[in-house]
Amino acid sequence: MDIKKEEIGRVGIIAGAGALPRHVYDACLKQGLDVFVIGLDEHVSYDLFEDVDYESLAVHNVSKILGKLHNAGVTHVVLAGRVERANLSRLLLDIKGVVLLAKIMKNGLNDNALLSTVVSFLEQEGFIIVPPEAIAKDIVVQKGVLTRKQPDKAAMSDIKTGLKTLRNIAALDVGQALVIQSGLVLGVEAAEGTDELVRRCGLIQQKDEHGPILIKIAKPHQDRRVDLPCIGAVTIAEMKKYGLVGIAVEAGSSLMLDGNETIKVADENEIFIVGI
Repeated sequence: MDIKKEEIGRVGIIAGAGALPRHVYDACLKQGLDVFVIGLDEHVSYDLFEDVDYESLAVHNVSKILGKLHNAGVTHVVLAGRVERANLSRLLLDIKGVVLLAKIMKNGLNDNALLSTVVSFLEQEGFIIVPPEAIAKDIVVQKGVLTRKQPDKAAMSDIKTGLKTLRNIAALDVGQALVIQSGLVLGVEAAEGTDELVRRCGLIQQKDEHGPILIKIAKPHQDRRVDLPCIGAVTIAEMKKYGLVGIAVEAGSSLMLDGNETIKVADENEIFIVGI
Protein backbone atom coordinates (compact mmCIF):
# COMPACT_ATOMS: atom_id res chain seq x y z
CA MET A 1 0.00 0.00 0.00
CA ASP A 2 1.56 3.28 -1.13
CA ILE A 3 0.55 6.55 0.44
CA LYS A 4 1.33 10.01 -0.92
CA LYS A 5 2.11 12.92 1.34
CA GLU A 6 -0.31 15.22 -0.48
CA GLU A 7 -3.19 12.77 0.12
CA ILE A 8 -2.79 12.78 3.91
CA GLY A 9 -4.15 15.36 6.29
CA ARG A 10 -2.48 13.85 9.33
CA VAL A 11 -1.26 10.41 10.38
CA GLY A 12 -2.55 9.10 13.69
CA ILE A 13 -0.54 6.38 15.43
CA ILE A 14 -2.36 4.27 18.01
CA ALA A 15 0.64 2.98 19.91
CA GLY A 16 0.85 -0.26 21.82
CA ALA A 17 3.94 -1.90 23.33
CA GLY A 18 7.34 -2.31 21.73
CA ALA A 19 9.50 -0.28 19.39
CA LEU A 20 7.33 -0.46 16.26
CA PRO A 21 5.21 2.66 17.05
CA ARG A 22 8.36 4.74 17.51
CA HIS A 23 9.76 3.50 14.20
CA VAL A 24 6.58 4.61 12.45
CA TYR A 25 6.66 7.96 14.25
CA ASP A 26 10.28 8.61 13.23
CA ALA A 27 9.52 7.56 9.63
CA CYS A 28 6.65 10.06 9.54
CA LEU A 29 8.94 12.87 10.66
CA LYS A 30 11.60 11.84 8.15
CA GLN A 31 9.07 12.03 5.32
CA GLY A 32 7.60 15.33 6.49
CA LEU A 33 4.26 13.79 7.46
CA ASP A 34 2.24 15.49 10.16
CA VAL A 35 1.74 12.95 12.94
CA PHE A 36 -0.37 12.59 16.06
CA VAL A 37 0.17 9.84 18.65
CA ILE A 38 -2.20 8.18 21.08
CA GLY A 39 -0.38 5.92 23.52
CA LEU A 40 -2.54 3.18 25.00
CA ASP A 41 -2.22 3.20 28.79
CA GLU A 42 -0.49 0.14 30.27
CA HIS A 43 0.60 -0.89 26.78
CA VAL A 44 2.68 1.83 25.15
CA SER A 45 6.42 1.73 25.89
CA TYR A 46 6.56 5.06 27.71
CA ASP A 47 10.36 5.33 27.62
CA LEU A 48 10.36 5.35 23.83
CA PHE A 49 8.08 8.40 23.72
CA GLU A 50 9.62 10.50 26.49
CA ASP A 51 10.50 13.24 24.00
CA VAL A 52 7.11 13.17 22.26
CA ASP A 53 4.01 15.15 23.19
CA TYR A 54 1.31 12.48 22.88
CA GLU A 55 -2.13 11.67 24.25
CA SER A 56 -2.38 8.82 26.75
CA LEU A 57 -5.71 6.97 26.92
CA ALA A 58 -6.97 3.60 28.11
CA VAL A 59 -7.74 1.11 25.36
CA HIS A 60 -11.42 0.94 26.39
CA ASN A 61 -11.91 4.73 26.13
CA VAL A 62 -13.06 4.36 22.55
CA SER A 63 -15.09 7.56 22.37
CA LYS A 64 -12.18 9.66 23.64
CA ILE A 65 -9.74 7.98 21.25
CA LEU A 66 -12.02 8.65 18.29
CA GLY A 67 -12.67 12.20 19.44
CA LYS A 68 -8.96 12.95 19.79
CA LEU A 69 -8.25 11.56 16.33
CA HIS A 70 -11.05 13.55 14.68
CA ASN A 71 -10.21 16.77 16.52
CA ALA A 72 -6.55 16.42 15.53
CA GLY A 73 -7.48 16.23 11.84
CA VAL A 74 -6.26 12.66 11.45
CA THR A 75 -7.13 11.05 8.13
CA HIS A 76 -4.89 7.95 8.17
CA VAL A 77 -4.44 5.66 11.18
CA VAL A 78 -1.60 3.24 11.92
CA LEU A 79 -2.15 0.52 14.52
CA ALA A 80 1.32 -0.35 15.81
CA GLY A 81 2.65 -2.28 18.78
CA ARG A 82 1.45 -5.13 20.95
CA VAL A 83 -1.82 -4.82 22.83
CA GLU A 84 -2.74 -7.53 25.30
CA ARG A 85 -6.32 -8.74 25.28
CA ALA A 86 -8.26 -6.32 27.47
CA ASN A 87 -11.33 -6.95 29.61
CA LEU A 88 -13.94 -6.43 26.91
CA SER A 89 -16.69 -5.77 29.45
CA ARG A 90 -15.07 -2.38 30.14
CA LEU A 91 -16.23 -1.30 26.68
CA LEU A 92 -19.74 -1.19 28.16
CA LEU A 93 -18.70 1.94 30.08
CA ASP A 94 -18.18 3.86 26.84
CA ILE A 95 -20.83 4.94 24.30
CA LYS A 96 -18.75 4.08 21.23
CA GLY A 97 -17.30 1.13 23.11
CA VAL A 98 -20.76 -0.44 23.31
CA VAL A 99 -21.04 -0.25 19.52
CA LEU A 100 -17.59 -1.79 19.08
CA LEU A 101 -18.32 -4.55 21.60
CA ALA A 102 -21.52 -5.50 19.76
CA LYS A 103 -19.55 -5.85 16.53
CA ILE A 104 -16.86 -7.91 18.28
CA MET A 105 -19.42 -10.30 19.77
CA LYS A 106 -21.07 -10.68 16.39
CA ASN A 107 -17.85 -11.31 14.44
CA GLY A 108 -15.99 -13.49 16.94
CA LEU A 109 -13.33 -13.24 19.62
CA ASN A 110 -10.37 -14.93 17.92
CA ASP A 111 -7.41 -12.68 17.11
CA ASN A 112 -8.08 -12.32 13.39
CA ALA A 113 -11.76 -11.56 13.85
CA LEU A 114 -11.06 -9.11 16.67
CA LEU A 115 -8.45 -7.17 14.72
CA SER A 116 -10.57 -7.14 11.57
CA THR A 117 -13.51 -5.80 13.58
CA VAL A 118 -11.40 -2.99 15.04
CA VAL A 119 -10.07 -2.09 11.58
CA SER A 120 -13.58 -2.08 10.09
CA PHE A 121 -14.88 0.00 13.00
CA LEU A 122 -12.19 2.66 12.47
CA GLU A 123 -12.90 2.68 8.73
CA GLN A 124 -16.58 3.29 9.44
CA GLU A 125 -15.47 6.27 11.52
CA GLY A 126 -13.91 7.69 8.36
CA PHE A 127 -10.25 6.75 8.84
CA ILE A 128 -7.99 5.05 6.31
CA ILE A 129 -5.99 2.27 7.97
CA VAL A 130 -2.36 2.22 6.92
CA PRO A 131 0.06 -0.66 7.64
CA PRO A 132 3.24 0.38 9.50
CA GLU A 133 5.47 -0.72 6.62
CA ALA A 134 3.68 1.61 4.19
CA ILE A 135 5.41 4.44 6.06
CA ALA A 136 8.49 2.73 7.51
CA LYS A 137 9.31 0.87 4.32
CA ASP A 138 12.76 -0.30 5.44
CA ILE A 139 11.38 -2.66 8.11
CA VAL A 140 10.05 -5.35 5.74
CA VAL A 141 12.12 -8.56 5.87
CA GLN A 142 13.77 -9.47 2.56
CA LYS A 143 14.21 -13.01 1.25
CA GLY A 144 17.45 -14.90 1.83
CA VAL A 145 20.06 -15.24 4.55
CA LEU A 146 20.62 -11.84 6.17
CA THR A 147 23.49 -12.71 8.51
CA ARG A 148 27.05 -14.00 8.26
CA LYS A 149 26.03 -17.28 9.87
CA GLN A 150 24.32 -19.58 7.40
CA PRO A 151 21.73 -22.22 8.32
CA ASP A 152 23.23 -25.66 7.66
CA LYS A 153 21.48 -28.62 6.05
CA ALA A 154 19.97 -29.80 9.34
CA ALA A 155 18.68 -26.31 10.10
CA MET A 156 17.08 -26.00 6.67
CA SER A 157 15.40 -29.36 7.21
CA ASP A 158 14.00 -28.13 10.52
CA ILE A 159 12.82 -24.90 8.89
CA LYS A 160 11.02 -26.85 6.17
CA THR A 161 9.32 -29.14 8.69
CA GLY A 162 8.49 -26.32 11.08
CA LEU A 163 7.13 -24.10 8.33
CA LYS A 164 4.72 -26.82 7.17
CA THR A 165 3.51 -27.35 10.73
CA LEU A 166 3.23 -23.65 11.48
CA ARG A 167 1.16 -22.94 8.37
CA ASN A 168 -1.41 -25.47 9.55
CA ILE A 169 -1.41 -23.97 13.05
CA ALA A 170 -1.59 -20.38 11.81
CA ALA A 171 -4.56 -21.25 9.60
CA LEU A 172 -6.45 -22.07 12.82
CA ASP A 173 -5.55 -18.61 14.24
CA VAL A 174 -3.59 -20.20 17.08
CA GLY A 175 -0.23 -18.48 16.70
CA GLN A 176 2.37 -17.01 14.38
CA ALA A 177 5.49 -18.70 15.71
CA LEU A 178 6.98 -21.97 16.86
CA VAL A 179 10.31 -23.35 17.99
CA ILE A 180 11.65 -26.59 16.49
CA GLN A 181 14.74 -28.69 17.19
CA SER A 182 15.81 -31.74 15.21
CA GLY A 183 12.30 -32.28 13.91
CA LEU A 184 10.66 -31.91 17.32
CA VAL A 185 8.34 -28.95 17.87
CA LEU A 186 9.23 -27.63 21.33
CA GLY A 187 6.45 -25.08 21.53
CA VAL A 188 3.92 -22.93 19.68
CA GLU A 189 3.30 -19.25 20.35
CA ALA A 190 0.05 -18.54 22.15
CA ALA A 191 -1.17 -15.46 23.98
CA GLU A 192 2.13 -15.01 25.85
CA GLY A 193 4.10 -13.70 22.84
CA THR A 194 7.38 -14.58 21.17
CA ASP A 195 9.77 -13.73 24.01
CA GLU A 196 7.97 -16.07 26.40
CA LEU A 197 7.87 -18.78 23.71
CA VAL A 198 11.65 -18.47 23.34
CA ARG A 199 12.14 -18.65 27.10
CA ARG A 200 10.04 -21.75 27.75
CA CYS A 201 11.39 -23.60 24.72
CA GLY A 202 14.94 -22.74 25.66
CA LEU A 203 14.37 -24.30 29.07
CA ILE A 204 13.15 -27.60 27.61
CA GLN A 205 15.47 -27.88 24.61
CA GLN A 206 17.04 -31.24 23.91
CA LYS A 207 20.72 -32.10 24.44
CA ASP A 208 21.50 -32.15 20.76
CA GLU A 209 24.23 -30.84 18.47
CA HIS A 210 21.53 -28.98 16.54
CA GLY A 211 20.05 -26.11 18.54
CA PRO A 212 16.44 -24.87 18.49
CA ILE A 213 15.20 -22.59 15.70
CA LEU A 214 12.47 -19.96 15.89
CA ILE A 215 10.07 -19.66 12.93
CA LYS A 216 7.60 -16.80 12.45
CA ILE A 217 5.03 -16.30 9.68
CA ALA A 218 1.91 -14.25 9.05
CA LYS A 219 -1.44 -15.93 9.49
CA PRO A 220 -2.85 -16.79 6.05
CA HIS A 221 -6.19 -15.02 6.45
CA GLN A 222 -5.21 -12.04 8.58
CA ASP A 223 -5.59 -8.42 7.60
CA ARG A 224 -2.05 -7.53 6.49
CA ARG A 225 -2.44 -3.97 7.76
CA VAL A 226 -2.12 -5.09 11.37
CA ASP A 227 -0.19 -7.57 13.51
CA LEU A 228 2.45 -8.79 11.06
CA PRO A 229 5.22 -10.87 12.71
CA CYS A 230 7.96 -8.62 14.04
CA ILE A 231 11.53 -9.21 15.25
CA GLY A 232 14.33 -6.98 16.50
CA ALA A 233 17.52 -6.90 18.53
CA VAL A 234 15.58 -7.79 21.69
CA THR A 235 14.35 -10.98 20.02
CA ILE A 236 17.91 -11.94 19.10
CA ALA A 237 19.15 -11.21 22.64
CA GLU A 238 16.45 -13.48 24.08
CA MET A 239 17.35 -16.21 21.61
CA LYS A 240 21.00 -16.02 22.65
CA LYS A 241 20.06 -16.11 26.32
CA TYR A 242 18.05 -19.31 25.90
CA GLY A 243 20.25 -21.11 23.38
CA LEU A 244 18.34 -20.74 20.11
CA VAL A 245 20.62 -20.78 17.09
CA GLY A 246 18.58 -19.10 14.37
CA ILE A 247 15.34 -17.59 13.19
CA ALA A 248 13.39 -17.98 9.95
CA VAL A 249 10.79 -15.32 9.17
CA GLU A 250 8.39 -14.92 6.29
CA ALA A 251 9.91 -12.55 3.74
CA GLY A 252 7.62 -9.75 2.58
CA SER A 253 5.16 -10.44 5.40
CA SER A 254 7.35 -9.88 8.46
CA LEU A 255 8.96 -6.81 9.97
CA MET A 256 12.46 -6.31 11.38
CA LEU A 257 13.07 -3.26 13.53
CA ASP A 258 16.48 -1.55 13.44
CA GLY A 259 17.58 -3.92 10.72
CA ASN A 260 21.28 -3.05 10.79
CA GLU A 261 21.46 -3.27 14.59
CA THR A 262 19.46 -6.51 14.67
CA ILE A 263 21.73 -8.16 12.11
CA LYS A 264 24.80 -6.86 13.96
CA VAL A 265 23.61 -8.39 17.24
CA ALA A 266 22.85 -11.66 15.43
CA ASP A 267 26.33 -11.70 13.84
CA GLU A 268 27.99 -11.02 17.18
CA ASN A 269 26.15 -13.95 18.72
CA GLU A 270 26.47 -16.32 15.72
CA ILE A 271 22.73 -16.52 15.22
CA PHE A 272 21.33 -16.76 11.70
CA ILE A 273 18.39 -14.82 10.32
CA VAL A 274 16.80 -16.02 7.11
CA GLY A 275 13.85 -14.64 5.17
CA ILE A 276 11.85 -17.53 3.74
